Amino acid sequence: MKLLRLKSNLSGSLRDIFPFAVYTVGTEIQPPLTRMKGFSAHQLFLTVSGTGKFRKLAHDKDKWDILESGSLLYIPAGCMHEYTPTGQEPWQVAYVTFLENFGGMMDKWGLRGTPRLFHFANTDVLVERIYAIWDTFGEEQDEWTASEYLLSLLLDLQKSHCKTKPAEQQPLIPGVFRETIMEAAVQFMHDHLNRPLTIERLAQHVGYSQKQLTRLFRQSYGTTPLQYLHRLRLNAAQMLLLEYPELTVKQVAAYVGMEPDYFTRLYKRTYDSLPSEDAKTART
Repeated sequence: MKLLRLKSNLSGSLRDIFPFAVYTVGTEIQPPLTRMKGFSAHQLFLTVSGTGKFRKLAHDKDKWDILESGSLLYIPAGCMHEYTPTGQEPWQVAYVTFLENFGGMMDKWGLRGTPRLFHFANTDVLVERIYAIWDTFGEEQDEWTASEYLLSLLLDLQKSHCKTKPAEQQPLIPGVFRETIMEAAVQFMHDHLNRPLTIERLAQHVGYSQKQLTRLFRQSYGTTPLQYLHRLRLNAAQMLLLEYPELTVKQVAAYVGMEPDYFTRLYKRTYDSLPSEDAKTART
C-alpha cells in the first residue's frame, strides 16, 4: 500500500449540487486513537494489512470489533469511538471521510447512526477508488470527479456480495432499498405472468443472488418468490374466470403461464373449487 498524506477538501463550493462531499482522504500506518466526541464527518475506514480493533464508547464499550485485512468499517459522524492496532505487523489503513449535504441518503441506505463492519475478500478495487479520490485533491481540486469516485465507493457497499461479520449475517439492504427491490421483482412477475419464469431469471432482473432474493421475499411477504408467483398467477386466473367467463380453462392457464392440468390442481387446492366451476358460476 502506498502511504498518502492526508488531503482535505474544505471549499464546499458544490455542496448544493452533490449529495456527498469528500472531507479528508489518505492512507497511513494507524496509531491508537480515541475520539470522545466522534468525528465531524462520516468515515470509511479500510484495513489493507495488519490488524486492529474498534469499539464504540457510548454503548457496548466493552465490545471490541476486530479489524483485519479486508475489513471496511463505516463510522457515522458524531459517533464516539476508539481504535487501536493489535499484533506485530503495522496496521495499514486507507480512509475517506465525507459530509452528507442533503437528502438523508445514508439513512435510506440503512447506514444510520451506528457503525457497520463489512468484509471484502479482495480490497484492490476499494483501494484504487480511495487512491483516485486522493489524486483529485490538492491545490487543484476536482470536486466533480472526487464525488463521482466517492459515490462509486459507496455503491460498492450496496452492489458487491460482501459478507458482514457473523453477528450481522444480513447483507446491507435497508428497508427503503428492500422495498424498491421487491417492487421491481413483483412488477416483473406481473408483466411476465404468461412466461415460464424462474427464480434465476427473477434474481438476474433485480441484480441479486437467488439466496438473497428468497431471503428478501421471506422478510417482506413471509413466502418464497416461487410461492408468491403462484399466488399472483392464481389471483389473476380467478379474476379472469369471474370477469371473462367465456374463456376456457386452457386459455386462462396459458394466460398465467401454467400447464392446464397443474393449474387446475393448484386452483382446486387453493380455492376449494375447480376453475370450470367458478367460470360456470360467473356465467349464471
